[in-house]
Amino acid sequence: MPTRDSARTSSGVSEASRLLVRSRRRPAIAALAALCIAAGLAGRPARADDVSYLATDGYFDVSRIDSVNFAIHEPHYWQQNVAYVLKGETRAILFDTGSGTRNMAFIADKVTKKPMTAVASHMHYDHIGSHASFQQVAMIDLPETRAATHDNWYSPPLAKSLGPLTHGFRVTEWWKPGDVIDIGGRKIEIVHIPGHSSDSIALVERASGYAWVGDHLYGGTLLANLPGADLARYLESTRKLLDDFPEIRTVFGAHEKGRLPRESLVALQDALSAIIEHRAQGERIWWLGWMVSRYPFENFTILAAAP
Repeated sequence: MPTRDSARTSSGVSEASRLLVRSRRRPAIAALAALCIAAGLAGRPARADDVSYLATDGYFDVSRIDSVNFAIHEPHYWQQNVAYVLKGETRAILFDTGSGTRNMAFIADKVTKKPMTAVASHMHYDHIGSHASFQQVAMIDLPETRAATHDNWYSPPLAKSLGPLTHGFRVTEWWKPGDVIDIGGRKIEIVHIPGHSSDSIALVERASGYAWVGDHLYGGTLLANLPGADLARYLESTRKLLDDFPEIRTVFGAHEKGRLPRESLVALQDALSAIIEHRAQGERIWWLGWMVSRYPFENFTILAAAP
């Protein structure tokens, strides 16, 4: 008898399959459908197991990383998203706002009453789902994000969000790559890390040795085959994190098992190098409209465009 989790996965795969059939001539929507099905086939666990859970509202789970850092999990969402609250003495940062299946603003307010600024690791729909519910929203300052923003309102291009129903939101702050954001007793550096997407960013706190990296790295299937992904830039960004930030000891990703040691960044660097230099043996698979190569490694798998 199928478990509740397997039934949910099967349902998600069916819905995505129907979406794919209806949208073969619309590559961005097809990419979304492919992403849905791939996540379902991955058999992701009901919740991450790398943190201690503090509370749940029935949909979101909140966990404490330490006294000033918290994770907000979506264990019932098929992508198993994880967002992060970084709390300072004067303000807080919410890194990603989830899928939008439920409004994350309510649960984030329970984590801290400090003034909170939401910022996305990148513009895929499942990372900006509740952005419109926040009064303070920061945006990475890049030509592509500026081009999609008019009168301080960001309208996600379909090729960037990969979600046809993704809502726009008001931008109140622009953070440039290299900016240092002082949230009161803590300095958070903004790092542009294109690879998974062209607009991906990381937040790095040298003092704690923590880096929040979005979809760049987590313990699951890393997608380097979606629109806007670039293996060479993925490798360059990984090297940047390793070379420019020797203080990093722990990375936090945005899905599944999010917390990983620095050694996982080194492993990612080696894996990407092996793929680019044709030293890694990939399995060619038909991935819902695309021929892609699947490269399994010890702690993660990489999907990339087939050579």
